Amino acid sequence: MSVTAPKPSESGLTKCWVLFHNQAKKTFRSYDSSGRYTVDDPRAYGIRGLKKMVDRWGAKVVSKAILYDVASGLPIEQFQDGQWVPAQA
Repeated sequence: MSVTAPKPSESGLTKCWVLFHNQAKKTFRSYDSSGRYTVDDPRAYGIRGLKKMVDRWGAKVVSKAILYDVASGLPIEQFQDGQWVPAQA
């Protein structure tokens, strides 16, 4: 019997809801491990990856993005006008 690692969509500690300028909406889950080396803080690693993804697209593509903690469902940060700011709960 083979054992496979859970998919990020099933195991991510954080998620990012993104609203694009063309009004499309998409939710992304975090990758909380490298797969090649041990990560000291999986949650911070996952958040950094999601923020990097949105930053790459930038304000020209992304209208708004909100980072959420999956366990609590509470917002962590949001991306507006090209910068990350603390989310208002």
